[in-house]
Amino acid sequence: MDVVAKLSALAQPTRLEIFLAIASAPNGITSTDVAEQTDTLPNNASVHLSILRNAGLVRSSKSGRSVTYRAELDALRSLSDFLRSAPD
Repeated sequence: MDVVAKLSALAQPTRLEIFLAIASAPNGITSTDVAEQTDTLPNNASVHLSILRNAGLVRSSKSGRSVTYRAELDALRSLSDFLRSAPD
């Protein structure tokens, strides 16, 4: 697991907001809805989504022209476990 990439992806406030929007949508959320919910321009949202996907925090599926994103909750659990196991 690339902890640095995951933490770096979530360290940017807009990206964290986008990730939280995705994580709160159990059936996934389209990139258009992400942009609207986070008040982010679609082009900017696309860049943030790409970074989250490359960090392994979200996955995407395409249907026609629509792209739906879902949170990779196992990756988030692994990151949480890693942080909890860090020495004091």
